[in-house]
Amino acid sequence: MNPGLVGLLARGTLAANRFRLALTLLSIALGVALAGAVHTVHNSALEEIDRSARALAGAADLEIRGPRSGFDEQLFIAIAQRPEVLAASPVVEAVAAVSGGDESTLRVLGIDPFRAVRLQPAFVAGAASTGVGNAATLLDMRNAWLSPAAAARLRLREGDTLRLSAGSGAQEFSVAGILRGMAASGELAVIDIAAAQAAFGRRGSLSRIDVRLRPGVDAARFRASLAGVLPPGVVASPPASLSGRAAGISRAYRVNLDALALVALATGAFLVFSTLALQAARRRQEFALLRALGVTRRELALLLALEGAILGTLGAAIGTAVGAFASRALITRAGTDLGAGYFSDHGGVFAPDVAALAAIALLGIAMSVGGALWVARAVGRIAVAEALRDRTADFPTTAGGASGVALGLALAAIPLLWLPSIAGLPIGGYAAIALWLAAAVAAVGPLCRMLLARFAPPNAPIAMLALAQVRHLPGHLAASVAGIVVSASLCVAMAIMVFSFRVSLEDWLGGIVGADLYVRASPAGDTGFFSEQEQKDVAQLPEVAASEALRYDRIVAFESASGEGAITLVARPINARILAGYQAEPPTLPPGNGELHVWISEAARDLQHWKTGERVSLPIAGRAVPVRVAGIIRDYARTWGAVVMSLDDYRRLTGDLRANDLAVHLRPGVATPRAEAAIRRALPAAHDLVMEDSAGLRRRSMEIFDRSFAVTYALEAIAIAIGLAGVTSSFAALAWSRRREFGVLRFLGLRRGEILAMLALEGAAAGGLGALIGLGCGAAVSLVLIHVVNRQSFHWSLEVHWPIGPLVVLVAAIVATCAIGARVSGAFAVRREAVLAVKDDA
Repeated sequence: MNPGLVGLLARGTLAANRFRLALTLLSIALGVALAGAVHTVHNSALEEIDRSARALAGAADLEIRGPRSGFDEQLFIAIAQRPEVLAASPVVEAVAAVSGGDESTLRVLGIDPFRAVRLQPAFVAGAASTGVGNAATLLDMRNAWLSPAAAARLRLREGDTLRLSAGSGAQEFSVAGILRGMAASGELAVIDIAAAQAAFGRRGSLSRIDVRLRPGVDAARFRASLAGVLPPGVVASPPASLSGRAAGISRAYRVNLDALALVALATGAFLVFSTLALQAARRRQEFALLRALGVTRRELALLLALEGAILGTLGAAIGTAVGAFASRALITRAGTDLGAGYFSDHGGVFAPDVAALAAIALLGIAMSVGGALWVARAVGRIAVAEALRDRTADFPTTAGGASGVALGLALAAIPLLWLPSIAGLPIGGYAAIALWLAAAVAAVGPLCRMLLARFAPPNAPIAMLALAQVRHLPGHLAASVAGIVVSASLCVAMAIMVFSFRVSLEDWLGGIVGADLYVRASPAGDTGFFSEQEQKDVAQLPEVAASEALRYDRIVAFESASGEGAITLVARPINARILAGYQAEPPTLPPGNGELHVWISEAARDLQHWKTGERVSLPIAGRAVPVRVAGIIRDYARTWGAVVMSLDDYRRLTGDLRANDLAVHLRPGVATPRAEAAIRRALPAAHDLVMEDSAGLRRRSMEIFDRSFAVTYALEAIAIAIGLAGVTSSFAALAWSRRREFGVLRFLGLRRGEILAMLALEGAAAGGLGALIGLGCGAAVSLVLIHVVNRQSFHWSLEVHWPIGPLVVLVAAIVATCAIGARVSGAFAVRREAVLAVKDDA
């Protein structure tokens, strides 16, 4: 076929019916924009973390890092004196709440400036540039230096006061200057290391040691040589490894959102099919004429593929631009964690991954071309002689064997459910979901015919005509019903999974949140704590019946080639009520045989491969402590794992008598406001206390949960909207091809309103069938999400709970929208011109 003729035909097609064309472009663009925005936001977060870590590492070859509470500073001397080490810099690192504000935090580094400058000169470049680069200024414990990003967010400049939460009070620092050379380090404050140790209760301890090796020293061999030097829980790793750990923690969440966005994009392919099917129905005689003039089926397929590629390219280009704009706006206004909380301590810099965005755009184009080739397959089966005189017949129905294909796909998915995760991702579960969705699509025709075979409403000719049409679904309508099946399955599955998660979380919170009032030393960060005396002052208040201390630490349970295995150590009083709240298995306290017992979360069990009754070693207070795993608990707060141990055992092992939180039980008849006022009087220096009653704490936790799933809800809604748009477009195509039928019905006495009612019934029937099939498929997919994807991604067990009300509303909304869409889209076809269309039968 002549290329000029191909271009002319394609332009003529794409210029027709611009509204529906715009709808199709919008659907493709939405799918590409969603996938691109999700990927860009997370890539920007990881890029910012990586850039910040590399900026802080400077010329370091490796970093020695320990638990969040730190390790003995004497280790620095042992490391610095090794002959392989050219320079070593001790660091105290903390995340402190900005006192007097909201829950915003600031990363604080305590450094020895004379040692740090050998690895990262930018740490003291600000002092030199302001002309005050002398030892007194650098070592003044009252001074703090801010990165440009921190100064901009906090709106501070040289000479202002920076107040940070420390202990139960606050520490004030004078802003000595801005570290212009640390523009790439993100938001942080730099203070003298002695000031950091004194302010944040870290005397005698360090958070990490940055090490630069002498030329020629092999870093991997040096790390191996440290095995006998480093205490338990302290590991040596390559510099800037923080981004790798952040990527691992957030990977499952990111992949889940990517999957939702790609489902929305795949649903858009059905809309591409519907749009091109409408054009093909109108051009039936044109295609027959081209065939009669010698154009082959392959050339027709290439023509339609070109049209699909043009649609896909335009939609992908628009979607890429919209996704980039949306992700940039989201990063600027809301941060990079998309509500999940993985990157809440880090700012974001817009860092799109060009290769990934190009791949997403190409995927959108490929899906559009796939929808066009689907139409081309039906066009290729047109009977040329019949089509030259008759343009009203629909495309041939799909070939038989769909039931066997659907059954085969469904059975093939079952073995995948037992595959273990790959790199922490539930690849088998995702593959099983994809196969079940494909099986549901293949089963649309057979299931619709089976469900409607025996349903014939008596004395309702309009309904009988409508059901007869839907019973033998035309090709493009069947594809749109399949689009509804895919999007409805997605929404049903996610609704069941999220509802099950929500109810399970509520039950868990109801068990572990048992005190009347919870008191935190600071609104956020890890620098707030209560001293032993402050704990006693609260416990001795007449309004307080009992007070329980809670202490948290992040420890390194193991080190592997893939990175550190960090888990959270929770020290708190343990009793039967607490174990019941954690839903422990077994739910009983172990016998007092002198052993140290701990309870591990499901994530710790899966990631560390520990078992109930097993004796394991935990790195606590710089030594390996043998403990017995007494049971498995549920913990929905930490995907990396948690270990719970008795507060008395923790204090005996560490000598640390501080507490991060207090769980306060009030005496009978004492109101919460009265108790809060009494606690504030007992702790007059604590200006940043955060107090919440049990109901408020549970409510805030559920608000965080809902916020973290807000993006999921938006992706579901968009996928459903795209599917419903496909049905509306399909009914427009079907109505156009049935104009002669409508004319005959008008001659037989049916009024225009009755024909529109028939179309509405057809739309309702198609929507109902798609919703019912999607309901069944979505229920099956939800079980995979709960028991396979969720378990392998986040290591949480959930009970299945069925949101009956929302599911009924969802089905009803789909049916109603399809009915309205079919009626509106068919209104043009039943005008007076439909009567004149009968002349085509001459």
